[in-house]
Amino acid sequence: MLSQDETTAILLEERLSLTAFIVTIVRSFHLAEDIFQDVCVKSLLRDEAFESRQHLLRWARVLCKNRAIDVIRSRDGKYDGLSEEILGILADDWTVSTDDGGSDARDALAECLAKLTSYSRRVLQLRYFEGRSGIDVARILGRKPPTIYQALARIHRSLETCIQSRLAVHDGGER
Repeated sequence: MLSQDETTAILLEERLSLTAFIVTIVRSFHLAEDIFQDVCVKSLLRDEAFESRQHLLRWARVLCKNRAIDVIRSRDGKYDGLSEEILGILADDWTVSTDDGGSDARDALAECLAKLTSYSRRVLQLRYFEGRSGIDVARILGRKPPTIYQALARIHRSLETCIQSRLAVHDGGER
């Protein structure tokens, strides 16, 4: 079973792939980003834990497809894009990560996210998974906006340093 931190790490890693999949349906990057964020929120609010990475990504692709079609139908009254059958095939076969180093980077990200304080994880969740602005995050957490922006910069630097050091250790161990 995946923890919330692992779920978060996987979704962040697969953001480009999932967003690209959504763009094939809605033909709008901004709308695809909104749908991706909605899917992230739903994954974190889900009562059941995901069994595996594959389970999470299969679930996310199906939800992305359904949500994208719903958004278009509510906006335009109908969906004239790819057929449900073709979208189902795309969702099943969409390439998630072909990079051999992806697993190492994914593992490093999950480990580094787990080392963050609960406050830092909450800031990331509000900002990226709930898609809130820095000002909204500040209001929710009772902080000033500059404090939140500084926290985000610090968290990004911390994650970058942590991931790079983990990958360097891994790469050094293979040589």
